[in-house]
Amino acid sequence: MADPRRQPPRGRPLPPLQEEEGRGPGAMLASLLVETRSVMPAAGATGLPLMLVVAAMCFLASLALGAALSVNDKTREWTSEISGSLTVELRPSRDMAAEDQIDAVMSVLAAAPGIVSATPLRREETAALLEPWLGQGLVTDDLPLPSLIDIRIGSKSPPDLSQLAIDIAAAAPGASLDTHRQWRNELMRAALSATWLAFGVLAVVAGTTVAIVIFATRAGLSANREVVEVLHLIGARDRFIASEVQRHFLHLGFRGGLIGTAAGAITFLVLGLAGGAGDMFLIAASGLAIEHYPVLLAIPIAAAFVTLTTARMTVLNSLERML
Repeated sequence: MADPRRQPPRGRPLPPLQEEEGRGPGAMLASLLVETRSVMPAAGATGLPLMLVVAAMCFLASLALGAALSVNDKTREWTSEISGSLTVELRPSRDMAAEDQIDAVMSVLAAAPGIVSATPLRREETAALLEPWLGQGLVTDDLPLPSLIDIRIGSKSPPDLSQLAIDIAAAAPGASLDTHRQWRNELMRAALSATWLAFGVLAVVAGTTVAIVIFATRAGLSANREVVEVLHLIGARDRFIASEVQRHFLHLGFRGGLIGTAAGAITFLVLGLAGGAGDMFLIAASGLAIEHYPVLLAIPIAAAFVTLTTARMTVLNSLERML
């Protein structure tokens, strides 16, 4: 046990133990960004290196959370569009000319209730739909293409799809109704898988952050063992030492969370600009919607809470074995 008359090591004075009183909310928020006054010095494993690691973890968390929000938005948008549209495919038939097929199906659609509009697509429009899959310029004039009719249905009073499919098939040979139900189901499954993957990434990031903070806290306590012993000798309780250490990690986690979240927000802004500049992908890259950026602010708050709670529990557990 250290001698209570022993002076603290030179070059590492004891930090102040009392907080300034009379702070307002603005001063308290500023202290999270600029203050690191606590028993734990802001150096070594508990200083800048740890803050950068927390920032990296929060950057990954912001990417995962932003991706989940973006995927859910796109899924709702595409599902809404698909559920309100149908397509009639008219394959070439020897029994009826293409123009007669279109006329026969249009007559059925005109008499069917719940049909808002029906528009036959030109060959150029059908070829444009195939170019992303076959390649630009590969859809030649000698390539047989089916005729397509784009149908918009009412959301409040949709038609009987089963009966409509039967009527269309009977009106023209080679005609079939596509309800897009298969595409909608596959889209929903893909979106659900992407959302669970994002949550899995968030769980891994949170677990990794907890493990890193535990290691850094134990390393900091070991490096400052003499400081902790002196504090005990002058009457400081374990909870007081834990509160001083957790305050340091609160500042560190919040600052690291802000840095990582800001980097994630900038990444989504760049993706939004790149996706809007042109067709870079089959599905254009997309950033976050404006209303989703405030949601990312939950990440630095969560990072501060995780680092604070983990540090406190680790300090209390370590002090019981240290002294």
